[in-house]
Amino acid sequence: MLTAQQLGQFHRDGLLVLRGVFSDHEIRALQEAADDVTREALAGTGSGHGYRDLDGHREYYRTDGVLWERHPAFRIATVNPSLLAAVGQCLGYPFMPINDSLVVKLPHSGVAIPWHQDPPYQGPDGLAQTFGIPNFDCDIYLDDATVANGCLYGLAGYHLAGHVEVERFQEEALFSRSDALPLEMAPGEVLFHAISAPHGSKANESGTLRRVFYVHYMAQEVLETLHPEWVGTKRAFGERGIKDARVMVEERTRAGLSGPGAAQVKLTSDGFVFGGEPVTPPRHWETLLSDLTPQQVQAAKKLGR
Repeated sequence: MLTAQQLGQFHRDGLLVLRGVFSDHEIRALQEAADDVTREALAGTGSGHGYRDLDGHREYYRTDGVLWERHPAFRIATVNPSLLAAVGQCLGYPFMPINDSLVVKLPHSGVAIPWHQDPPYQGPDGLAQTFGIPNFDCDIYLDDATVANGCLYGLAGYHLAGHVEVERFQEEALFSRSDALPLEMAPGEVLFHAISAPHGSKANESGTLRRVFYVHYMAQEVLETLHPEWVGTKRAFGERGIKDARVMVEERTRAGLSGPGAAQVKLTSDGFVFGGEPVTPPRHWETLLSDLTPQQVQAAKKLGR
């Protein structure tokens, strides 16, 4: 479980690194599942795969929305009790896993991800004000992520400002900022990054592989307010969503691994609920935002230091 210091750091920075969340056994299973997905994508078969055109050839870099259906390792990892507890502490609301992705940087792939915020904050027309309930991605690292192989960089402390004008800056200028953090990670570690936190990554120029399994857990109000187009098209709340989550928990138990109850997390009719302390108060980002002056918010939007 997270300490009060870790919880405070997440809300202050919009970024939090969690060490040693997954065992070697779970990571090996995820690596093997990711190998299968990558082989399929490189062969041009299956669905959900994303490619980018680089110097006239198509380069695979991600698979979205199909992982839970493909391999049990992805389902079992999604209900890891330590992960669920940390998510519940940061959210402070019942929550569910809504979306899954695998992001892959092949050796010498050249695929870079420009600095951005995730929807609905992305681009000059992005949402102007950060939503009051925390909203973040959980990035489960399957391989070492280093500066050499294109690790994620993040800007801490800008997640409360709504849309941040990263489009005003050259890419290298953002990577060169003194407050741009290279988030080097090891297999089994997890990064929480706020959807509204500016982030980006350079191309993988190394001979190593870098893969991340993303799970987006959400409170119901966040889902229905910020992503109504996902309701009915992705895993969600309600009877069907709870049933799917229960199957994940049962599958984890059959694999001989501890379930959510080991970390004070229960699956209820409202979703997963963390029952311990410390935990985030309701609408906490709304409270934090109200403590900022309009001048501070505008400075953050323009990436003022």
